[in-house]
Amino acid sequence: MSGMRKKIAGKVLLPVAALFVLSILVFRERAGIGYEQTSAAVREWETIYTEEIELTKECLILTSAEEVSDTYLDIMETVLDSMKVGYDICRVDENFEVSVLDEYAAAVVTFQNWDVFADKLMPVFSWVKKGGRLLTVVTPEVDPFFNAVAAKFGIDIIDNYPNVYGVRFLKGCMIGADDDDIFWYDRSMKEGVMSSLQVQLKNDCDVYVVSEEGDVPIVWTNDYGKGRVAVINQAVTEKYARGFINLAYTALYDAYVYPVINASAFYLDDFPSPVPAGNAEYIRRDYGVDVASFYTNVWWPKMMEFEKRFGIIHTGLIIENYSDEVEAPLEGNGATARFLKFGNMLLNNGGELGLHGYNHMPLCLEGVDEDKKYGAYRLWKSGKDIEAAVQELVDFSEELFPDNDFCVYVPPSNILSEEGRKELIKAAPQIKVIASTFLKDAENIAYEQEFRVEEDGVISTPRITSGCVIDDYQMLVALSELNYQYVQSHFTHPDDTLDEDRGASLGWEYMSGCLEDYIEWVYESAPSICNVTGSGMGRAVEKYDKLTVQREYTDEGIRLRLGSFSGEACFLVRISDGVIEGASGCSYEHISGSMYLLTADSDEIMIYIGGAR
Repeated sequence: MSGMRKKIAGKVLLPVAALFVLSILVFRERAGIGYEQTSAAVREWETIYTEEIELTKECLILTSAEEVSDTYLDIMETVLDSMKVGYDICRVDENFEVSVLDEYAAAVVTFQNWDVFADKLMPVFSWVKKGGRLLTVVTPEVDPFFNAVAAKFGIDIIDNYPNVYGVRFLKGCMIGADDDDIFWYDRSMKEGVMSSLQVQLKNDCDVYVVSEEGDVPIVWTNDYGKGRVAVINQAVTEKYARGFINLAYTALYDAYVYPVINASAFYLDDFPSPVPAGNAEYIRRDYGVDVASFYTNVWWPKMMEFEKRFGIIHTGLIIENYSDEVEAPLEGNGATARFLKFGNMLLNNGGELGLHGYNHMPLCLEGVDEDKKYGAYRLWKSGKDIEAAVQELVDFSEELFPDNDFCVYVPPSNILSEEGRKELIKAAPQIKVIASTFLKDAENIAYEQEFRVEEDGVISTPRITSGCVIDDYQMLVALSELNYQYVQSHFTHPDDTLDEDRGASLGWEYMSGCLEDYIEWVYESAPSICNVTGSGMGRAVEKYDKLTVQREYTDEGIRLRLGSFSGEACFLVRISDGVIEGASGCSYEHISGSMYLLTADSDEIMIYIGGAR
C-alpha cells in the first residue's frame, strides 16, 4: 500500500501567462465543439433477466436473548443476503435441537454468552467434528462453557483484553492488503479497541487477521475432526466489520464463491457549477491566483491526469447556483459559459453528468424535516417549491447538455429526507440512481444507503470514501468493501481546496498527492475492476442485487446455477486450499493471494479446483 505523503507542499507559483496558455491548450484539446453521445448504453436501461431461483439454505444463524445477538443477527443477514447465501434463524434458548444442524453446511453464533447452549454445547461440536462448519462472529464471553470448548477453537491460553489500534491481514487473504500493511482503526485514539481476547493459538490454526503488533489474533480458523471452526475475535459493529465476516465465513470452506458488484466510480460533486465562495487564502498562498483560475488551470488538469493515468470515468454533478432560495419563483442562472466549458470537457472524456441541486439546499421540508437542518442550510417552504427547484435544475441541465441522460442524482451534502425524496422522484421520474453516502456522519443526518434496488425501483449507489485526505476509518471501510462487494466509490469537490476541515491548509499539492495515493491503491489492488459512471454503477448494482445463486460442492470443485441472470455476473472466489485449474460458463483471473475474479457468461458454471497453492 502506497505510503501517504508526510510533507506539506511548499509554495508553488505559476506565472499567470503560463496558466492562461495551459487553459487554452486544455480547452482546445478537450472541449471540442460539443458533446456527442458515443454509446447508446446510457439510453438503453431495460435489462432482461432470467427467472429467479430459490437460494439453497446453507447456513443456520444461531441467536439468543442477548441484545448483542440482535445486532449481529442484523449484520449477518445483511452479509449473507449480499453473498446470496440462503439461511434460517434459530433461537438457541427456545427449543433448539442439535439435530437441526444436519440440514445445513454451516452455522453462525451471534451471541457472547455460550451458557445458553447448556447441555447441547458438546453435541454442537460433535456436529462440527463430523464435517460441520461453525463461525462465532463476535468475541465470546470467557466463562466455564466457552472454556470447555476453547481448545476446539485452537486456543491454548486465554488472557485479558488488550488495546488494539489497527489490524494486519495475512496469507494474501484480502485484496489490497499485504502482510505488513497496517489498517488503523483511528490513530488519533489514545486508547484502542478493547474487544479482542489476548489468546495463544495452537500452531496448526490458520490465522488471517492480527493486531497491528501481530500479537493478538483477530480472525482465524481451526480444523476440528472433519469440520472447521472460525473465530472473529472482536466486537465491532461498524460497516467495515462486514469484510471481516465475509472473510471468516468464506474461510470455513476450502473454496467459496460469492457474487460482487465489480465497479469503481468517481464523482465530482458541485461540478460544473458557478465559482463558489470560500477562503482562497491557501490557493493564493501556493499559486498566487484566484479560485476561478486555480480550478481551470490546476485542479481540473489534475483530474484529467487521473482520468488518463487510471482510466477513471468521472461523473460530474451539476449545481445551478449557490443562492439560498427555498421558495418559488426561482431566479435561475443565465451564466452558462463555465457549465458548457467544463461539462463538455468531462463528457468528451467519456464521463457523465448528473443532478446535484438547483442550489445547495438539501431537499428537506420546513416544518417536517427540522431534524435535518444543518449549518446555514435553509429548509424548503413546501413540496411544490422542491418540485419547482428540481424541475428548474432539470430544464437548465437538459438545455445545456441535451444528449446526456440525467438519471443520476446526488443529494447536496448527502442530506435528503423521505419527503424530499418523494418530491424529487415526482418532479424528475427519469432519475434511476441516487448516490448518497455509505457511512453515517457525525451529526447523524446524512442519507445513508446500501448498494441495492429500493422498493420503488430506484437504485441506491452510495459513495464509500470522500475528499482528498482519506482518513483511517475510510481506508478500512474501503478495504472491506473492495473484498466484500468488489466495489469502490469515491467523491470529491473542487472546493475541498477552500475548506480547512477538508485539508485546504495543507495545500493542493499535498491534498492531490493523498488522493493520488488512494487511487493508486485502488488500481494496484484491483487492476481489473470496471471503471463506470454513476449510471454504470447503477446498472452494476441492479444486476448484482437481482442475481440469485445455487451452489453445489463436488469432488471436482464448485457448480453454480444462476437465477435472475442478465447475461453477465461477477464473483469473487476465495480458495484456502488449492487453485482454480479450469472453468466452464465463465472466465476467471487470479487477483492476489487466495482471491480470483470470475465473470460469468452463462447461468450454468463449473469451477474446477485442484492442486496445492
